[in-house]
Amino acid sequence: MPNVSVTRPPETRSPAEIVQDVLRDVSDIVRAEIRLARTEMTEQAQKAGQAAGFFAGAAVCGLLAAACLTACIIALIALVTPVWVAALLTCIFLVCIAAAVYHGAQLKLKGFQPVPQRTIETMKETLQWAKERTT
Repeated sequence: MPNVSVTRPPETRSPAEIVQDVLRDVSDIVRAEIRLARTEMTEQAQKAGQAAGFFAGAAVCGLLAAACLTACIIALIALVTPVWVAALLTCIFLVCIAAAVYHGAQLKLKGFQPVPQRTIETMKETLQWAKERTT
């Protein structure tokens, strides 16, 4: 809540006192908005953490399923070739898939910029606007 400590009626206050009160009120509002943003971000982070736990569980199950599928493929190929050849062929196939996925990930990362450029530009514009307003 804004800290209002006015003891005199508004008509008798000096302009400096009014500006000081306005600045204090704006400061209080900004602090309140920051507290609200922190609270919302904490709640969202907790939800994201819970979802990440479920994704991890799904990833483990998927990995186990992929291992079972690999064993099935090796057993199927082993019906017509020795087991070591079946395992080697399956391994080569999986390495090719891994290489293709890795290459695709590298291509996706070429355009990745970890610094939020638009936000930085907006902040610079806001600061410039504020400087122009105060001078």
